[in-house]
Amino acid sequence: MCIFHVTSKTSSFQQFLSDHPELPVYQSHEKGDIPKISTEEIAYDDFGFSCEVSDRPWGDMEGQIIDMISFLEVYSPYLRLLQKHHSIDDWRFDLPYECRLGNNHFTQCDYLPPKLMRLAGALEIGIELSLYWPSAEENIEDDDTITAHADTDNE
Repeated sequence: MCIFHVTSKTSSFQQFLSDHPELPVYQSHEKGDIPKISTEEIAYDDFGFSCEVSDRPWGDMEGQIIDMISFLEVYSPYLRLLQKHHSIDDWRFDLPYECRLGNNHFTQCDYLPPKLMRLAGALEIGIELSLYWPSAEENIEDDDTITAHADTDNE
């Protein structure tokens, strides 16, 4: 699930978001707001919003990249307008993907195509690669599990 995050230390995005409801924003915050999901009551020190770019699973990096390119092709005019009229401290794609390392793989290489780099780079948008270990349910299919038994000294 790729997400696009935008933050500013000085400028609220609320008016821009009201003027452009076509953006796929799923959350926004103002400076001083308390995050909805947080174990501590630490207020945001910036203004920001996030858009859902892809709802594909983390294991489908190629599909998420296709969705990132589509997002940029569709929403670049809005992003240019935002860039022109707002002070943006950071904007980036957060691209989650799964680790495929294991007994049969000792290296993992993933590719970001030039079209994505060109479209994001033209707007100076960063790309954060968030590597996650596969969930426990996905590891169940591994039949080569080695276990230790307490009575191994007696065998």
